[in-house]
Amino acid sequence: MRFLPSISLLFLTFLFLLSTSRSEAQNQNNNYGKEFRFTFLENYGSLDKVSFVVSLTKLPDTVRIYVGNSAFETIVYKNYDTIISYTKFSSPNAFVFGPNKSILINTKSNSFFALYAMNNVQNSSDISVITPSENIPGNPDYYVNTYRGDESIGKENNSLFSVVAIDDSCYINVMPSADSKYNLVKNTPFGIWLRKGQVYYEQAQDSQSFAGTHIWNSNGCKRFAVFEGAKCSYVDYSTPNCRGCDHLYNQTRPVQFLGKSFTTLPYETIGGGYIYQVVATENNTNIKIDGVLTINLNKGGVYQYNQKTNIAVCIESDKLVSVVELMKSGECNGQVDKLGNPSLMNVVPNNQTTNAIGFSFPITSKISQNPSFPADFYVGITAPIGSLYKIRINGNPIDSSKFKNSCQNAVGSIKLNPALKYKISSELGFIAYMYAFGIDESYASEIGSSFENNKTQIFLAANQYKTCDSSNVFKFKARSDSFAQFSWSFGDGSFQIGDSVNKQYPKTGVYQLKLSANYPNNVGCLNDTFTKTITVNKRPYFDLGKDTILCFGDFFQVSPVVEPKTRFSWSNGSNLNIVVVNNAQKVWLKLTDSNQCSYTDTIDLKFINCDTNSIIIPNVFTPSSINSNSNDNFNDLFETNFSGFDQVNGKIYNRWGILVYTFNYPIDSYWNGGFNNDISTPCPSGTYYYLFDFTNSKTNLLRSYNGVVELIR
Repeated sequence: MRFLPSISLLFLTFLFLLSTSRSEAQNQNNNYGKEFRFTFLENYGSLDKVSFVVSLTKLPDTVRIYVGNSAFETIVYKNYDTIISYTKFSSPNAFVFGPNKSILINTKSNSFFALYAMNNVQNSSDISVITPSENIPGNPDYYVNTYRGDESIGKENNSLFSVVAIDDSCYINVMPSADSKYNLVKNTPFGIWLRKGQVYYEQAQDSQSFAGTHIWNSNGCKRFAVFEGAKCSYVDYSTPNCRGCDHLYNQTRPVQFLGKSFTTLPYETIGGGYIYQVVATENNTNIKIDGVLTINLNKGGVYQYNQKTNIAVCIESDKLVSVVELMKSGECNGQVDKLGNPSLMNVVPNNQTTNAIGFSFPITSKISQNPSFPADFYVGITAPIGSLYKIRINGNPIDSSKFKNSCQNAVGSIKLNPALKYKISSELGFIAYMYAFGIDESYASEIGSSFENNKTQIFLAANQYKTCDSSNVFKFKARSDSFAQFSWSFGDGSFQIGDSVNKQYPKTGVYQLKLSANYPNNVGCLNDTFTKTITVNKRPYFDLGKDTILCFGDFFQVSPVVEPKTRFSWSNGSNLNIVVVNNAQKVWLKLTDSNQCSYTDTIDLKFINCDTNSIIIPNVFTPSSINSNSNDNFNDLFETNFSGFDQVNGKIYNRWGILVYTFNYPIDSYWNGGFNNDISTPCPSGTYYYLFDFTNSKTNLLRSYNGVVELIR
């Protein structure tokens, strides 16, 4: 049986591609939200301490924490970036929070904030950024990316995952990659119902890993979160001396937040490198490492690489993958004082940069400011090459000499003082991680990133839902986090099907665009309908008239009739609705109406001396022919040169007295040798007779001429 992911909420983007623009910033969210539901995983022993790092956007505020039937409040009057901690000796004590209990955190003001959660047992801790509940997509699709644990020290310290229901009536499906202590048999599907706030957790059998385990919901459009890790793990198991066992804890990113291009972060001072691990979400996924095709994975396949030097690695794939990075045990990570132990963190796709974050470092008994227990605290940053000069930490520029270029990014770490609160900002974007390590202990997590918001919304490029011309072709595009089918109704009686369609409206007007999305693979998901108003305005067309010849000393007035509230912009810089011209020039006018639609027209004005006159009429001309290969574009018209006149009325007859062409210049063209001036009906070579009347419309002067002209082909 094939199990299909059941995903509901539609991430919809209309791209009205009249111009090229970058649209990611319009449809991306960072880790700030209004509600967070999560759980801690089982640690090595009973919890000594839990810490919640809260980055608020409003002060004063009250942080509210719910676990089981208990609720706790902390009023924050200062320090937007605040650490709230509970120990085994506090009231409430740390035991209340886990493991595998549903925890809900929000604020009394319902304002936005970011959250990081850490649990701690002596010599064992890890931290994870928590994704806001409202930013979890409907029916998310997860592939667990964790590491194996170990039972060699006499306890069950194995690979873990937990599922927390955000919505009610979730039916959670699991395709496990390992046998579990409880319900799961490797590669055998399992399902379980969860109510809102309920937690389902599993622990792998000894030395097995849940990496590659697939988790999804199949009851309507439901949200849930997954957390991955290990009770206690050695990293790495291939090296006998890596005996430092530490807790792993990380929130699993749904497939909708994954990517295809990643830059790993070297941990500062850890010369023995780290381990990165890739999990594929589709069959036949090609993985490149530093540009070299390394492996092909099927869905749920895992690739693990031991990077033995402290350098950044470029990971690329042709389909969406999950990438995590693991800090090695202190016995083998190359740190000179053997500081640090295993930790687990997501590697963020390169395109998911953010612009601002706030954070603080939580401390434990081994990762603290106590000089008796050495510890280091770092922020790691990746940013597009050439953008470091824009990054500020607490308003100060960073030392770019600590960064190296890799994978089109600048990558580096900065040692920080854990006693301070920190804010990082850059208008050019960055990705950030926090990590810290002491004796026999460490933690690491992403803290600054963005991801596509999969909630049902419509996004439009600025001012692109209007056009000033019915000849414009709109390019509409829809994207979904599910297997959706799209049907478009354009509001003019026409329809199309597909996720990318083109539409030209035949005339001006206001149209109601409607997109219908249905999800044939999502049982229980209702169809979605979205509407948007599309306006096709009329350009303010006008005509300045034909090019004109006038007499010296005359004044020519240009004043088109237009709609009210129309802005004028003349070639001479004037904004009036009229211009007066008395010398030769090209006059152009741009009109802009109240819809910001514009149109431009030009007229060429020439002035002649009307007090003198002369007329020159040729007696031969050589018109061109459509079928001739010897056209020289010379002497093709039977035209006159004259001054003192501005109009010519002419008649051309053949030798039998038949009228072959009559014209009024300058409205009509001179004779081109064709019957009725149609070059496709050429008159034969020979003698033709003409009658010309030259008129000066200013002085009423009239001159008439007749004669013969020889047409030669």
